[in-house]
Parts: sequence; structure tokens; C-alpha cells
Amino acid sequence: MIKYHHTNEPKDCCGCRACEQICSRHAITMQENAEGYYYPVIDESSCVDCGLCEKVCPMQANQIENTNQPIFLAAQTKDKNILKKSSSGGMFTQIAIHTIQQGGVVYGAAFSESMELRHIRIDNIEGLSQLRGSKYVQSNMSNIYSMVKEDLQRLTKVYFVGTPCQVCGLKLFLRKEYTNLFTSDLVCHGVPSRKIFRTVREHLEKKGNMQMTKYSFRDKHVGGWSSSSSSSSYKSISKKQKYLVKDRQMDAYYHAFISGNIMRYSCYECPFTSPNRVSDITLADCWNIQELDTKFKETYREGVSLILINSERGKALWNEIKDHTVFDHIGKDWAMKNNPQLASASHKGNMRERTYDMALNDYPLFVDTFAPKSLKKTLKFYLAYYIRNNAALYSIAQHTKRLLK
Repeated sequence: MIKYHHTNEPKDCCGCRACEQICSRHAITMQENAEGYYYPVIDESSCVDCGLCEKVCPMQANQIENTNQPIFLAAQTKDKNILKKSSSGGMFTQIAIHTIQQGGVVYGAAFSESMELRHIRIDNIEGLSQLRGSKYVQSNMSNIYSMVKEDLQRLTKVYFVGTPCQVCGLKLFLRKEYTNLFTSDLVCHGVPSRKIFRTVREHLEKKGNMQMTKYSFRDKHVGGWSSSSSSSSYKSISKKQKYLVKDRQMDAYYHAFISGNIMRYSCYECPFTSPNRVSDITLADCWNIQELDTKFKETYREGVSLILINSERGKALWNEIKDHTVFDHIGKDWAMKNNPQLASASHKGNMRERTYDMALNDYPLFVDTFAPKSLKKTLKFYLAYYIRNNAALYSIAQHTKRLLK
């Protein structure tokens, strides 16, 4: 049986659901705990102790790594429409479009009509908009691994995108190599609680007297390419787009996340924080690319992706799409410095347990704790926001910053 069943330690389960899907006896079910994470529960009367659940557990089985040294690239799609709608450089959409044009399908995370994040299957270019963009909450895998396996056995080309543990869970679940499978993992900071996101969403809906149908964590229409929660937006049932600029509720959620206070316990001991990745191509934001002498000196504000090409299959796929991109080689050390989760797991915040209690039982205190009111910070934000959205002022500010270094 899986280790978590014996230890009952939350750190021993990443919630990928591979164990549930591999069990032919249906002895394993995933149940949501008080924090909003799924954990396996085993019906020992149905279990035949076959050991498959142990073999597919990313937190327990030997990690699948590519033996090749990854190639580090900064990249940006040439398609301005895709670039504008993407969180960073549009590389996911570029690969996904290529896959569908070849008759393949794409699996990735999307919000349902009830705003629950789950992995879905897309077989048309129009549907890719559901998968695009950053989503800071854990995705429900449901029966996705079984669906992927069925597509692969039908010889359909499959492109699967997820967190490293989800990609590893898929590969262990499949138990063999498929030449028609291509995978991308994300340089993941960790997964926040779906229960806390649900709580924040419900308060936003109450505040706006509306029902949310879509949420974008980093919308470039607000403030360009940014890691800030203050660049988010949502759509309500009326289909009107609403931009959240400096919203305290989402600021609180974002700051609680970044500070390591609302992540799954397994994220603090993640075995995938290494430059030797589990997928064919790794995707991330290429933060601070403006520091380097690259092809993005004039366009970096539109968003640039960091990609790691990890396998021969990844190289082949990259060669098929690279003409649709602008790219430059970058150094491994620099990339790891600006994406720390390539080297180490996120640290557990010193208020983690208290944060869950506040978010779920004293919401105003949660907001005040992680997004305290500050006139000085608010004025500073809007000044920076105005400068960032004015090309001339932004150019002057960047030039002045370089002179002062």
C-alpha cells in the first residue's frame, strides 16, 4: 500500500490521483480534507495488496528524470494575438496549436462553470483558451490519466501539461513509453488550497453582487507582463470583463501563497525541484530577462517564457515550432537564480496553520494580515502602474534605474 496510508503524513501525498486511477479494484478513493486537498482513503476489504499504488506514487517511486542536460532558452511567440492572451511568452499555446494541427489532443488545467479547477481534454484550437494562463490552485485530475492512456493506445498524439508531480504521476501510471506522448511540466512554486481560493472567490462574488465564470490570475490587459496578483481579472455570468487592480482580497491570497502559508505539505518537500526535469519541455516565466543582452531588449514587457528542452523528443518538438518563435540561449545558473524552484522547494511559511484558520473562519483578519491597508503602498503601486503603462515614462524609469546601479 502507499506510504501515506501507513504514515498519515500529508507530506507523503501530492494529490495526483494516480493511485486511485491505477487500482482495478476501486479500493482507493480521494477525499477532501479540512484544508481543501484530496488525499487517498483505502478500503482494505477491497484491496488485494497488488502494490500498483506504490509503483505509481510520485512521492514514493523513483523519480523519472531525463538523463540529458537540459537546453535553457528564453522564448516568445511571434503571434502577437497569442502573446497578448498568454501569461508569459505564449510557448504553451504555440506547442498546443502545433499538436492539434497534427490531429492531436491537449490536456491541461481549466476552470469549470462552477469555478473548480480540473484537467480537461481539448481537441480544437478554439478550446485552448480555457487552458491558457497561470492558475494558482491545485487542479483536480479526476480520471485524466485513464483518458490519456486511451488516446495513446488509439495512436493519437497527446500533449499533456501539468505540475511536475502530475507529469510524473502520468508517466508512472502509463508504465511504458509512448512515442506519441509529449509532456510539459511547470516550474511550480507550489499548489495553494482550492478551499481557500473558493472562499476568496465567494467573497469577491458577494462584494460584486455577481456570479464568477472565469478568473485570470495574471491578465496582461491590466499591467502588462507581471507576477503580481494586482494584474488579475474575471468574467461574471453577465459575460462582462472586470479588471482587479490592487484588490485587497486577491492580494491577500497571492501574498499568503508566495509566503508559503497556503501550500500543500508535499510542496515543501517537493522531489522535483531540480534542473533535471520530468518532462520533455519545461515551461516557466523568464523573469528579469531585461538584465541580459538578448533579442528581447525591446519586447520583454510583452512577456518572455523560460523553456528547458529536456529530452530528444523535446528537441524534435522544439525544432518543429521554433520558426514561430523568437528565442535566445541563456545560462543555466542565471535561469536557476531567477527561478528558485529549479533548485529548491518553497519554504513553509511560519503562519501556515494559522493562515488556514483565518482564511476559513475569520476572513477579514486573513485579508488584513496578508494585505494590510497602507496609503503609502497604494500610492506607490498606482504610480508604478501608471509608469509601467506609459512607454515613454517606463523607458525613462528603466534608464534611470540602470544609471543608479
